[in-house]
Amino acid sequence: MTAYPRATLSRRRFLTLTGALTAGSLALGAAGLWPRWALAEPDLARRLLRVGRDIYPHEAIEDRDYLASLTPLLEKQREEIAAGLDDLDRRASAAHGNDYAGIGNDDEREALLREIQHTPFFAQVKGNLLMGIYNNPDLWPLFGYGGSSWEQGGYLHRGFDTVPDWL
Repeated sequence: MTAYPRATLSRRRFLTLTGALTAGSLALGAAGLWPRWALAEPDLARRLLRVGRDIYPHEAIEDRDYLASLTPLLEKQREEIAAGLDDLDRRASAAHGNDYAGIGNDDEREALLREIQHTPFFAQVKGNLLMGIYNNPDLWPLFGYGGSSWEQGGYLHRGFDTVPDWL
């Protein structure tokens, strides 16, 4: 049997590694890849992202776009959103023994969202996501939407009047 030397981590090496990780996280936030609040509160971001992806499920949309659309809401009503997530987690724990984001079954998570669909929390999250995702010109190509047509004279003479091959 081969004896391997025991790896030790000096205080200096530990500080170097944690400093690099912190600097990398800050660089991601500064580069606009993640909202700053998501870096500061990763648990809140994880929980809210799961709710957002369940309300409007689009695999082609990146997490940062979901989180960016919720940033204005969290800046104004962070406590209310956190309380809504806590309530959802309590319901999930009572029904399934796990927090909401930890439930693996889509149907079970959807049933929990249906229970709270008339609450102010759900309405606020859904409204911010609606405007943040579907009113974002950078995301329109993912949905096959070319944007407004009136500036180009409408859709009639831009291919709308042609019969597609699949008909």
